[in-house]
Amino acid sequence: MNEQDKKKPVTVKILNQNYDIFCQEDEKDDLFKSAELLNDKMMKTKAEGKTIGLDRIAVISALNFANDSLSHKDITNSLNSSIKDRISKLQQKIDSILQN
Repeated sequence: MNEQDKKKPVTVKILNQNYDIFCQEDEKDDLFKSAELLNDKMMKTKAEGKTIGLDRIAVISALNFANDSLSHKDITNSLNSSIKDRISKLQQKIDSILQN
């Protein structure tokens, strides 16, 4: 196994609990950012006071992330479609100008 492929334990803190996660060295920064984002989301869910229990807080937070992800995907697809349409129209204009 290559030295780069070795996963090492990294401790992240979520809702005041430590979790040891194995990841590659080049993934550490992203893991910390993800854990911080998850912790923030879970703290907000907990602070709302409607959800009790770590497992329920985690599920509600995961559902919120999934919803956010789907919303971003829809926005991205819409933007990609708009960009493709615009490029196509510009290409048609260029072709028209070059033919004249």
